Amino acid sequence: MAWEPRSGEKIPQETPVFITALKERLGDPPDLVFTAAGEGITVAYLASLVEASELAGGVLDPLRRMGEGTEKFSWRNLLQSLPAREIRGRENLAEAVEDLLSGYALVHLAGSGTVYSFVVSRPFRWPPTQPQIERTIRGSRLSFPEALAEAVRLVRTRLRDASLRVEGFFLGRRTRTAIALFYLVDVADPGLVEEIRRRLSRIEIDGIVDSGYLEQLITDNRRSLFPLTQSTERPDKGVAAILEGRAAILVDGSPTAILVPATINELYQSSDDYYYGLFHGSFLRFFRVLGNLLAVALPGLYVALLGVNPELLPIKFALVVAQSRAGVALPLILEILLMEIIIEIFREGSLRLPTTIGQTIGVAAGVVLGIAGVEAGIVSSATLVVVVITAIASYSGPNYEVGITWRILRFGMLFAAIFLGLFGLAVFGLVILTHAANQNSFGVSYLAPWAPMRPRALFDTITRRPLAQNRRAGTYHPAEEDRLRLKEREEE
Repeated sequence: MAWEPRSGEKIPQETPVFITALKERLGDPPDLVFTAAGEGITVAYLASLVEASELAGGVLDPLRRMGEGTEKFSWRNLLQSLPAREIRGRENLAEAVEDLLSGYALVHLAGSGTVYSFVVSRPFRWPPTQPQIERTIRGSRLSFPEALAEAVRLVRTRLRDASLRVEGFFLGRRTRTAIALFYLVDVADPGLVEEIRRRLSRIEIDGIVDSGYLEQLITDNRRSLFPLTQSTERPDKGVAAILEGRAAILVDGSPTAILVPATINELYQSSDDYYYGLFHGSFLRFFRVLGNLLAVALPGLYVALLGVNPELLPIKFALVVAQSRAGVALPLILEILLMEIIIEIFREGSLRLPTTIGQTIGVAAGVVLGIAGVEAGIVSSATLVVVVITAIASYSGPNYEVGITWRILRFGMLFAAIFLGLFGLAVFGLVILTHAANQNSFGVSYLAPWAPMRPRALFDTITRRPLAQNRRAGTYHPAEEDRLRLKEREEE
């Protein structure tokens, strides 16, 4: 049972009881530190939120000097000896825990029912960097830092809840890489948390260099083309996932968090969807999904209708396309395959070019080669249009991993269309759907909430659900579905 703040809960006077109470409230996280600063004096703080040098010089050293002197310790003497800073006296345990989560250090004196909290929070120690892949028009401009301690601080400052649990692991026999697991103890499914612990504990490898290593080691099916975990470089997306009952895993040295469980639905959601109004976000998401469908099926549909089933096309349209292909040296199948291969080479090459010239060279090369190819009779203008639309539409998805999956499957759709036309497209599409339906991510169906069907959760698929909705989606089996439970209890 998660701890809930109670207004009448007093500060324990005995030091062991005080320490135990704080550990129970916060789940005994690895960054919770207790330091003895004299006889009967205990200082508690979260190392991820506190400036160590300021804490030592402004709080611990004066306390120890007082303990070494002959003068009896008292709160009055303490407050007079400490440098001027923001100081709060707390007699309520819930308020003390809230200060602790805000970057304060708590000073507890044995036998006293009062603690004093001293602000010693530290600034972030890494230069703010913008997300390189998951860029948005509106919202946070921060990405996760590579240092795990800074990443923990970033999550704690955005989610100041005593129910937030942070569990630490060390993986890799040689690297001993630090791993942090985040979840809300009163929201996340206990079975999910236990399954994550089990998979992390059974990993036997010499080193974890990046979160990508960990993703492959904890995934449900390593042979699946689909990513069964979600990666993100955005702290706001990570916090939003934790609030929904999911868990986030951070790896020291990697600026990417792993979110589990994951469904195909989340891989097409962007932070922008929730930062704009309901209709604006739904509009953006709908066309994002449409762009993905075009990127996957358009080349195969083009080959199927022109090369295998041309009788299904309107006569005027077929004549216009046939005229554009007059004088083209290559057959349709080789033409579309050649263009798709060139696009993939261009895409991969542009990632390695310097950012200052990569975009310019990519656009110039695409325009020049496209025009030159049409004039030389290597490709037709219709094929060029299809390939360009496919290439642009493939960038509509916010998740890079699932984008690679669909780029691979696009070639499968293309070959299915070459051999069997529209029938081949339908069969290959059913094969993909069947494979996806058989996948699970930490006990959650990969096609949820479509299969199994959850009608209430369907509002947050192709469209966006209202933020005012007071219940969490049941997709991840949250232990607490009601978002307004605490508020309603306080009103009662």
